[in-house]
Order: sequence, then structure tokens, then C-alpha cells
Amino acid sequence: MIRKCLSKGAAIGLMAFMSTGVFAQAKYPERPITLVLPFAAGSATDGATRLIAADTQEMLGQPLVMENRAGADGIIATQYVQRAKPDGYTLLVSTNSAHGSNPSIYKSLPYDPIKDFIPVAGLIRIPMVMVVKSDFPANNLADFVKIAKERKATESLSYGVGNTSNLVAGELFKSKVGVDLLQVQYKSTPPALQDLIGGRVDVMFVDPYSAAAFLSSGQLKPFAVFDSQRHALYPDVPTMAELGFEDMDVVSWAGVFAPAGTPGEIVAKLSMAFNASLKKDTVKQSIQNIAMTPLLLEPGQMADFVSRELSWWADLVKIAHIPRK
Repeated sequence: MIRKCLSKGAAIGLMAFMSTGVFAQAKYPERPITLVLPFAAGSATDGATRLIAADTQEMLGQPLVMENRAGADGIIATQYVQRAKPDGYTLLVSTNSAHGSNPSIYKSLPYDPIKDFIPVAGLIRIPMVMVVKSDFPANNLADFVKIAKERKATESLSYGVGNTSNLVAGELFKSKVGVDLLQVQYKSTPPALQDLIGGRVDVMFVDPYSAAAFLSSGQLKPFAVFDSQRHALYPDVPTMAELGFEDMDVVSWAGVFAPAGTPGEIVAKLSMAFNASLKKDTVKQSIQNIAMTPLLLEPGQMADFVSRELSWWADLVKIAHIPRK
């Protein structure tokens, strides 16, 4: 009899707990949601996320608050969200660094990109472009390569690195084209670009969004796009393939991830909101105007995408001969 009473009580308690949990998820979100970004304000990922979030938060009925935790190729932000409560109120805006190249660049990581996170939705896709200061004594890739090869080893041209995409593109360029460039590391892309404008580095392999203002003003000039097709905003800039260098596509991307253990109902609701925003003509046009393309992916598709990206970036890192840290 006692056992039966306890079983009945336990069942009632379990039902009450489950009902409360389901009810809480149905009401989600009830307060602001924090989007943790791995790069500084002003970066491509930051700019695109703010644009998309402004529309997405209207559908969710709660503010999407940006929190920038830059540094360590996205590891700082990624680990922060990894440790967050899986309740849908702390999300990671990850990129091809933390969820692409990092496992191939670092000997050990404090997170597992597959096991520790649930893909929510894609955000944007953007290729790298090679840029130099407007007064650099070359007007095309061939001239740049000639100058670089004529330099002595102690006077090598330098390139700025603000994130892993810059690094992979730069090292891939050195390997495929056969020139020596001195690598100069920065915490993020904006300060690297400032030094490029200031003449402290000679070239960058950067996303067009971050360099857009400098390209529009004529302070920078582009030599090549690291993608399979020309960029819509810069139709006169050839691809590396067109210039005779195959297999040099380096395309950055960003997507939203939740900590492992986040309820499926919450992930589905978030995914629906982000993808609905990306499908709006106004949002799509705004993204394209800042040199990006929407990355429309649902959770399952995003999981497959990340799996492929981890393999692709492993190949890129190997081709570029980037040593493990």
C-alpha cells in the first residue's frame, strides 16, 4: 500500500513538473535573449547580426541583446555560451572559426563544436577579398606578386590577421601563389584594417563588409575575390580562379547556436523566427547591400552544414600549411 501511494505521488509530481516545463517553453521567451558574438563591434559578424536581430526580435516579442566577447578565434565567446544555462536565453553567434577551422588549428579546445551545441539557424555567408592601400605600387594581382617576389626575406610584405578566415586566406595565398608575406596578428579585423590604411601592414584578405567604407572612399583597392564567382557589389574584381589559381575559395559564414540541452521546442521557435527574417525581401536586400548573402538553414540542415564545414576547413588549413597552436 505504501509503495502504491508513493508511486502515485511520484507520478503526480512528475506530471506537475512536466506540465510546468512545457508551459514555460510555450511562453518562451519571457525576457530578453542575449546573443554572444565572438568578434568586436564593427566586424562583419557583428554588423550582420544586429541587422537581422532587429527584425527577428519583433517576431519573438523580446529584445535580442548583443554581447561582444572578442578574442582567441572565438574561443572566449564559445566557451562562455557552452557554460550557460540551456534555457534559450543565452545564444552563440558562431562562425567558420569556432565551428569550422578551430578544431584543425588548435591542438586542444575547451569545447566540442558538435557535442556542446545545438544548431539553431544560419545567418550570413561572405567571401574573402584581397585588398591593399590605394597608393600601393601595384594595380592588379600580377603586379603585387612581382613586387612581393622581388623583396628580400628581411623586407617581406606583411598582411594583417584579425580572425581565422584572414589567416587561412593569407596562408593559402602564400602557398598557392608562391610568395612570402609576414603575418601580423590583431585581436579583430577593425584594428587590422586601420593599420592597413595607416601603412603599417601591406595587404589584407578580408570580408568586404569590414572593408566596405574604405573601398567606397577609395582608400583601399581590391585585387581578387576568394570565391567561385564574382561578388555582386564588386563585379569588376576577378576571382582567384579567373587569375589562374584554383581551389582558393575562402568563404566566411555565421550562424546561431544554443548550448547542448536546450529544449527542442525552444530551438524550433528560434529557428523559425530567424529564418522568417532572412526570407523577408527587406532583410535580404539589406544583407546584400553590405556585401553578404543570407544563409537559410533549419537546425537539421545547419547540423549537416557544420559537419561539412569542419571537413572543408580541415582541408584548407592543411593546404595552407598552418601549424597547430
